Amino acid sequence: MDVRDIPELIRLAREVHESGEFRILREGDKELAMILPMEPPVSYPWRDKTEEDYEAFRSSAGGWKGIVDVEQILKDNEESRRISTRPPVEL
Repeated sequence: MDVRDIPELIRLAREVHESGEFRILREGDKELAMILPMEPPVSYPWRDKTEEDYEAFRSSAGGWKGIVDVEQILKDNEESRRISTRPPVEL
């Protein structure tokens, strides 16, 4: 939709784009639409990563070791790819 002839909508779209935050358009109590920025913000401005965040991430490495049989998952995945779930095509 070209909004060149709708100045108020251009202003709102630019505001959403520059802030990186969405806006919900309402008519009274009824929500009609949502305007989202096309590009996500570079970072999460409301919270910086802490050393505890990084430590929690690092400590999760290998968390499934001994619980999940990776070789069996790969084998089952390969086998499931050979099974066709589509009905035959009749010409």
